[in-house]
Amino acid sequence: MDTLYTLLRSADHRYAPPFTPAQAAELVAHKKAHVAQAAADNPLLRAILQGATVTYDGIERDDRRGFLAGPASFFRVHEILRRTGRRNRSLRIGDERYAHDVVAGFFDRCVPNAKLHHRPWFSPARYTTTLALVWGVTLLIAHLVARDSQEPAVFDGYVAYHLGIGGTVLALVTTALKRNRDVRRPAPWNSALYLDLNIDLLRRDHPALAAARKECLPQQKPFKTPDFYYALARRIEAHGFDRELSEHLPAKGVTAPMPRASQGTA
Repeated sequence: MDTLYTLLRSADHRYAPPFTPAQAAELVAHKKAHVAQAAADNPLLRAILQGATVTYDGIERDDRRGFLAGPASFFRVHEILRRTGRRNRSLRIGDERYAHDVVAGFFDRCVPNAKLHHRPWFSPARYTTTLALVWGVTLLIAHLVARDSQEPAVFDGYVAYHLGIGGTVLALVTTALKRNRDVRRPAPWNSALYLDLNIDLLRRDHPALAAARKECLPQQKPFKTPDFYYALARRIEAHGFDRELSEHLPAKGVTAPMPRASQGTA
């Protein structure tokens, strides 16, 4: 199933800036239609469109940077899901309470490659689980081999050493692949900010929605730091890209009516 991110990116690829009035109008119409269709059965997206809140009990204790508590946005929800996944906390979208993984599912419909679901203690996506399993199997095999040998030892050192090293490497690689995002695909926080830029322009019926492309947003590589991305998220919320994006539009701009389907309630 296509996510909202892939649908909006497909609209971006229709034309390259600068746009003619007809091209800009077509891009705006396509983006609004994609958002309206996705919002029809996604309470999280409807909450973001309406400027509602997504929160959880005790958010004030975790919000040291003063960012998590605020109007719902994809990037803010990404950070909330990332912080609440370990303890599997339930979340509130507006006045409705949802299980953590239900909200993560709503998020996955919009932002690909996120992997923000809760991992239970026995999950192979936890390093402690896979390492404990590998070391346990290693010691068992080393003990069985030692029993059949003539050496008076509980474990066979050769087997324990080589099987332990190989198993540990395999466990680390397997767990990393299961729990981490695919580095060959866009990072979910960059995708979330791209969607936030589009939603901010769409809510205000701003003609610059036609030019809201991912390439317009700065990215931090190879590592993500909160100061950089929190500042970028706040800039989007303050409409800080309006002038820059408007430079790619025809002189008079274009507007397109907001489809009714996106006006649902959370």
